Amino acid sequence: MQVNFLRKTIACLFLVSGAAHADPFNEVASRFHLDPLLLKAIAAKESKNENSAVNTNTNQTEDVCMMGINSSHYAQLRRFGITRTRLLSEPKVCIATGAYILNNFFEHYGRSWDSLGMYNTGPNPKLKSLRASYAASVREIYLRLTKESGTEPHPFSD
Repeated sequence: MQVNFLRKTIACLFLVSGAAHADPFNEVASRFHLDPLLLKAIAAKESKNENSAVNTNTNQTEDVCMMGINSSHYAQLRRFGITRTRLLSEPKVCIATGAYILNNFFEHYGRSWDSLGMYNTGPNPKLKSLRASYAASVREIYLRLTKESGTEPHPFSD
């Protein structure tokens, strides 16, 4: 079911978008019921919004595209037709993939800053401190973006 959801979401984004000026963050966020500013905050933290970003980690994995999609997800993403090349060359696919991964953590662990931190660390309890630090950084960016846009931040549990 998740395979079809992501596949349909990505297909729908390409069919519906039409306008070249449409904000892919808004389109993707609405499909996953997420705040687009939260996705933008993650992209700012992960890559400074640079879709060609590639970061090699100490554990020999890599994070690619503006959403910092970790290579540990590649096998799962292949089922959706998403490859490293597509992540790096198609920003909307990158954003939709990041939203899908974040949404999975929210569905499994609840909508909280801790769950958002899992986007970076996964759910390993040993990484709780690192997860909290990552979430705090994203939260700071998110609050700045909401203030700049004049919108209210969506509440999360701490």
